[in-house]
Amino acid sequence: MSILRTKLWPRLTLAFVFVALVGVLLVALLANRATSIGFARYLRAGELDALQELRSDLGLFYAGQNSWNGVNELLRQSSAGPQGNGEGYFLRLLDNEGQVVASRGGQNRALTDFDVTLPLIADGQQVGRLLAEPAGGGGRAGEQYLTAVNQALLWSGLVAIIIALLLGLVLARRITQPISRMASATQAIAAGELDRQVPVTSADEVGQLAQDFNQMARALAVSETQRRQLLADTAHDLRTPISIIRSHLEAMLDGVFPTTPENLAAIHEETLHLSRLVDDVRTLSLAETGQLPLEKKLIDLRELISGIVAAFAPLAEGDGVRLVSDLQPVPRVNVDEARIHQALANLISNALLYAVGGNHGPPLVTVTLMEEKDWVLIAVADNGPGLSAVQQQHVFDRFWRSDSARDRQKGGSGLGLAITKSIVDAHEGTVRVRSTPGEGTVFTISLHQNL
Repeated sequence: MSILRTKLWPRLTLAFVFVALVGVLLVALLANRATSIGFARYLRAGELDALQELRSDLGLFYAGQNSWNGVNELLRQSSAGPQGNGEGYFLRLLDNEGQVVASRGGQNRALTDFDVTLPLIADGQQVGRLLAEPAGGGGRAGEQYLTAVNQALLWSGLVAIIIALLLGLVLARRITQPISRMASATQAIAAGELDRQVPVTSADEVGQLAQDFNQMARALAVSETQRRQLLADTAHDLRTPISIIRSHLEAMLDGVFPTTPENLAAIHEETLHLSRLVDDVRTLSLAETGQLPLEKKLIDLRELISGIVAAFAPLAEGDGVRLVSDLQPVPRVNVDEARIHQALANLISNALLYAVGGNHGPPLVTVTLMEEKDWVLIAVADNGPGLSAVQQQHVFDRFWRSDSARDRQKGGSGLGLAITKSIVDAHEGTVRVRSTPGEGTVFTISLHQNL
């Protein structure tokens, strides 16, 4: 009994056998009843033919004798009469006055017991009646026939149940084996083996479940890898400013560095970098868990982008980058102004950083605003060195840098583009990158007008 409680395949097998048993019993009952009724009708049809033949003979007998004298011999010789095996009919022959002139079998039967009444005709005139009553229920031949049918049904039922048992075992194993493999893989994943996969052996619902399980396992593995990478990258990025702050403070305490405004400014700069990194990690964490707070309102994107471009103009001029904008009139959109400002600032600062590394003309960054159907598009383009196809696949990854050394010199955390994507996703928009190596890169934010 314990195996029935802990295993699925024996229960499925018993279900197959039970269904087969119920089907066999129903078929046997219906077939037995139909066979009995049909065989009885068949026998009755043959006996009625014999009665009709006897009726014709009796009519000829009377036409030849003009009386019923000696008719008992004809009844005794008729095949319609009662037989030793229980077949045939009990017979009574009545004249026109209703008197019994001949009989065969069933001597204790009353005339009212006879079910069949056939008029006897001779020379166009009725000369009497023939009464008949079945002598039995089909006799030994019927019983033997029904016994043979029942035996055939019994053997067929046993064979069907055995086949159902074998098929049940095979099908139950086939159904439960992939589930058992997934159960084992689930336990392995719970134990930390996130790369565990199960084979997909069919295209049905179980196969689809196996595919979904493998996809879930891969997603968990990727998520775990990203989590570990996030911890490692965060620790690495935190270590640098903390080390600088610590070394400067220790040098000041030891008297190696004087406590001057310049040395304090260097420590302050590292604390600001540390604070920005912590804020970026927190923002990204909130966005990826769907908990990033948004204070939406209708804003004019032209006004917002103009302010951002104006704020970056001195920085661009200092780096020798020409920063221009082409802002077309667009409908107001319902967004969180501060978050969109943060996303655009990340894109523009990233474009200014890489524009100076290109050799495709003077460094140039262009910010464009336009309307396309129900969408508002904001594009930030630079003529820097561009990104390869592989780099474009990872450009929105956390802590990803195409040039780590240069980014760290500029104070970048490698989270800006990941934060931008998370903010745009939170607004149900999209951000795409298009780049040609050696010619520059374009980042495009699409925001729906009906947000």
